[in-house]
Amino acid sequence: MDLDLASDIAPPFQGVPVSQWRQVNLTFADWQTAEKYAATRLAPALTSAEDSGVITAFWFIRKTQTWRLRLLPGDRQAKVYALLADLTNDDRIRGVTEPIYRPEAYAFGGDQAMTVAHTLFHADSRHILSHLAANGAHRRELGVVLATRLMRAAGLEFAEQGDVWRHLAIRRHQSNAPGPSSQLIAAVQRLLIAADDAPGSPLAATPQWPQAHERAGADLGFLDRHGALTRDLRGVLTHHLLFLFNRLGISAADALLLATAATHVTFQHSSTDAYDKHQLAQTTERSTHMVKSSDAEPEALSAAVLREQLVTALKQRGHVRSASVEQAFRRVPREQFLPGVDVETVYTRRQIVTKRDSSGAALSSASSPSLVADMLEQLDPHPGHRVLEIGAATGINAALLAELTTPSGKVVTIELDQDLAAGARASLARAGYDTVDVIHADGALGHPNTAPYDRIIVTAGAWDISTAWWDQLANHGRIVVPLRVHESGLTRCFAFDRTAAHQLASTTTPLVCGFVPMRGTSEHTDHHVRLDTDVALKLDASDHPDRQALSRALSHPRHERWTGIEVADADPVGQLDLWLLVHTSTPFGRLGVGDTARVSGLVTPAYRWAGAAIHHGGTIAYLAFQPTSESHHEIGAIAHGPDADKLAAELTILLDQWDEAGRPNQPTVTAQPAGMRPAEPGDIQRPDTTFTISF
Repeated sequence: MDLDLASDIAPPFQGVPVSQWRQVNLTFADWQTAEKYAATRLAPALTSAEDSGVITAFWFIRKTQTWRLRLLPGDRQAKVYALLADLTNDDRIRGVTEPIYRPEAYAFGGDQAMTVAHTLFHADSRHILSHLAANGAHRRELGVVLATRLMRAAGLEFAEQGDVWRHLAIRRHQSNAPGPSSQLIAAVQRLLIAADDAPGSPLAATPQWPQAHERAGADLGFLDRHGALTRDLRGVLTHHLLFLFNRLGISAADALLLATAATHVTFQHSSTDAYDKHQLAQTTERSTHMVKSSDAEPEALSAAVLREQLVTALKQRGHVRSASVEQAFRRVPREQFLPGVDVETVYTRRQIVTKRDSSGAALSSASSPSLVADMLEQLDPHPGHRVLEIGAATGINAALLAELTTPSGKVVTIELDQDLAAGARASLARAGYDTVDVIHADGALGHPNTAPYDRIIVTAGAWDISTAWWDQLANHGRIVVPLRVHESGLTRCFAFDRTAAHQLASTTTPLVCGFVPMRGTSEHTDHHVRLDTDVALKLDASDHPDRQALSRALSHPRHERWTGIEVADADPVGQLDLWLLVHTSTPFGRLGVGDTARVSGLVTPAYRWAGAAIHHGGTIAYLAFQPTSESHHEIGAIAHGPDADKLAAELTILLDQWDEAGRPNQPTVTAQPAGMRPAEPGDIQRPDTTFTISF
């Protein structure tokens, strides 16, 4: 999956608020009155408001006798004000406040995972209100079943689900609370292993309800496998279970009983008849202490354990494939290079931004360990090699390179910013890598003093292969570079081998990635057109887009066209957007879509391929998904604009051609110094290099 990392590699769109969700807190005399109001007043009013377009989505959370509503307004603010006036005109309401809503993006796994959460919250809230309006029965059973569906879809095995239940029990722990009865444990066991919903049950009557949880689980699992969550998947799922049980109105005491029973079912192997309630209560008590850090335990031990867990995860997911890269990851203490960052965050499989400019745009970061490992495997450095790194950042990558080239190797790393260079130099020295040379300079110029280099690795988004890199790469050397192949920000990390004095070739599958763009003499500005407050089309200025017409595209109704082409989550189709760029005769672009636009359904590009689209005049068409079964989707096109039908048809014809060609996923890329030959159709011309991409 091509995960759009634009939120970390580009300035935020100017003027976009933190969140367009509007929060309204309604306080009642007690929780029973609040729930009755929700069943009799909120359920019909919010459902009708959404169906009529007054709001585009809603969800809620409870806080004792207060219900916290989050509403996503439609385009008619006066109607929203009228809705709020109507909802609050009720004698049962004791208080109304409207605080600013701030999403818990980190807790739920990051910006993309927060969009998944909001989509689930909306679907779940609507179904729960309908259920409360009916009779609201069996909420504890519903909580267990829906939580299980969510975790299964996320890819958690039975024991891993038990770990989430254990963490939920810890979060809801109460001293001296009674343990669950053997009857409750048996009932929970039946729910945990149930394959289907019982006929006549609320979930059987409304299959869209469990499907919403399954879709969210699958999306979270996908994000986790690609290192795009800000925290551990089980931690994210635990947070989801807390919110789910809250929305259902399951008390903290009942949540503890259910979670403890589920923990027992997954981890205990003794008969439930012989089960000792006091023993399980003690087990939960011990679990609480197990997750607390010990004052006597040095942080180095914690870091060592987390480092080992990271290496294991990288191996299991195929990012670490060689013994040398595995050994390097085991030896480099990442925590030494990220002072001030808690050690658990240091060892997550995600990017950590370490410097931003005044607008919030990332200037430097510690790349995702998954991507770092993939790039080192691409680079394939050997002991004794001379390596040039462009972009020292924190110094972590230079330390890994030092491990891979020892003994007798040489690593030179260049950093544009003096403060970052000084920080990397200090961190490398602190960690014992005093043989690495950290140079404060413009990376595009390389470092000729110690050239030629057997390997060059670029750790920033490059617009070109600079003349200096051509000159400083050894014969038969290799350069690994995240190349921005299009002004929309479409980036691939290629491993180029020097096959001749004036030719580089890449014949291995490139990495899908996003990087902080290079700055300095090789800096290049991207372009975009705003289509809505929360939507922008990133494009190539050389296509001379009709910006004014494009800005009105979303005012036209959406036109959907589906192909019958199905793909599974694990299918090797990550290069489809690059294939489209190479084969389309219509200008290419990529949609940047915020949480509000996705949840409201205004623009819904597939999570894969980072909003890949084509545009012409005032019309856009983008790649979209619709689920066909668990982990399978049909690919199609969604278009907006005066020529929506025509452009959607053009995009689906391209998809048919891609499918008929065998879904090619292996491009061949050649590079030559600019001016070495006459330009040809399809060439990508840059100041220092001409690139040709074919499939």
